[in-house]
Order: sequence, then structure tokens, then C-alpha cells
Amino acid sequence: MERWKMSGGVLSAREIALTAVFAALSVVIIMFVPGIPIVGMSGARITLDAAIAPIYGLIIGPYLGALAAFLGGIIVAGYKGWHLFPILTSFCPAVSALVAGTLTSRRQGPLRGWIISALTLIILIAGWYCTAIGRGAPLYPVLHLAALCIILLLRGWASDLFNSGGWRLTLSVAASSYAGIIADHMLGNLIFIAGIGWFIPLKVVEGWLSGMGLPSVSALFMYMLPVSAVERLTMTAIATVFGVALITALRASGLMPRG
Repeated sequence: MERWKMSGGVLSAREIALTAVFAALSVVIIMFVPGIPIVGMSGARITLDAAIAPIYGLIIGPYLGALAAFLGGIIVAGYKGWHLFPILTSFCPAVSALVAGTLTSRRQGPLRGWIISALTLIILIAGWYCTAIGRGAPLYPVLHLAALCIILLLRGWASDLFNSGGWRLTLSVAASSYAGIIADHMLGNLIFIAGIGWFIPLKVVEGWLSGMGLPSVSALFMYMLPVSAVERLTMTAIATVFGVALITALRASGLMPRG
């Protein structure tokens, strides 16, 4: 049965322990696993905790999963000096865990889980088109629209698949991980766009666009789309393999908080 294992509204020791373990895992990955360089931002990288953040939402639920992912990012941001960009991007894996966790939940309060997942992605996609850069690259959210279509196709079936085993579990983990990872991606894009002229100097942006022979930031996003597709699909594959193995092991040992 899909429910939080709480007593009188108090989190169980298992939930607290897993939240702490996942937050610590994020810290280790961010600190010690090389990330993917971000074009135009010297020293900035896409941290590979993005590949496992959806699993947090699948195992301990969307809200605790989001908390664990956020805590991992914000702890590292604090350790490295509270720079604004890593503080803001700490929300990206949190959104990933939220989307994956809600998609595989039957209900979250008054709403079905998949509705929350879809609404989150719709808001992020709408945010893209609310920016001038986004309107200059209207086809860029193709990966994100694909994720939204997956959510709308699966709907409540995603939670039924998640509570099964074998290929059904694999399909659910893959679909929810992709949706979460792609939500992380769009939020990161929006943070990057918002930072231009703020914590990303405009002259720097103009300089690296000129060096790449690109006319605009919109053109840069389209130029990077194939790279982003490979990157996010690879992360989805990692999340699927790791997630299915961990969920299966936790269920076999009776330690799985959900389901």
C-alpha cells in the first residue's frame, strides 16, 4: 500500500536514516565524481548526482527525496563558500526527485501523483517560453515535451508498474527517472538564463558566443541540444540500472519504505 510510514505524523527512523544516507551520497558524488563542464562558465559543472536524484524520490517518496537531494547540494555549496550558482542549482536534483517520486505515487494529498509530476514539468516548460532566449529557440524543449508525453501516457499506470517487478518495474523506473532528470535539466537552463547579466557577466557571454561563432544564447542552446540529449539519456540509463537494483534489494530485505 502506498503510504508514508509515520506514527502520529513523526518520520520513522528508517526514513530519517535513508534521507541522511542519500544526502551524504549526493555530497560524495558532487565532491569527488567529476561533473560535466558547463559551456561559458569557468569551473562550473553539471554534477552527476543528477543521475541518481530520481532514485531518492522513488525510494523514500517525493518530498523526503527532494529534501535529501537539496541537502546534498546545499551542504556542498556551503562548504565551497556559498556561491550563488551552486546554491540555486541545489534545487535542480530536488525537483528531479519530486517529479520521479510523484509520478510513481498513487496520490499526494488531494491530487493524483502523476498530475503533480505533469504540472511541475508544464510549469518548467512554460518558464522556458516566458524568456526571450527561450522564445528564440522554440524547438529546444523537445526532450522535455517528450517527458511530459510519457507522464500523460502512463498516468496512474506508472504507480502500478512501480509496485510490480521485472520489466514493469524497470519501465516505471526508467520513465520516472527520465522525467525527473529532464525536469532537473530545464530548471538548470532557467537558472542559467536568469543569471546572465547577474552572476554571469554579459561581456563574458558575448565573448564565448563570439568564440564559438554563434549569434545568440538561443543558438547556443540549440547547438548543445544533441549533447544534452546524449547526456540526459545516459543519466537515465544509470538511474534505471542503479534504481532497479537498489529497489529490488530493499524490497527483498523488507527495508523499502514505499510500496
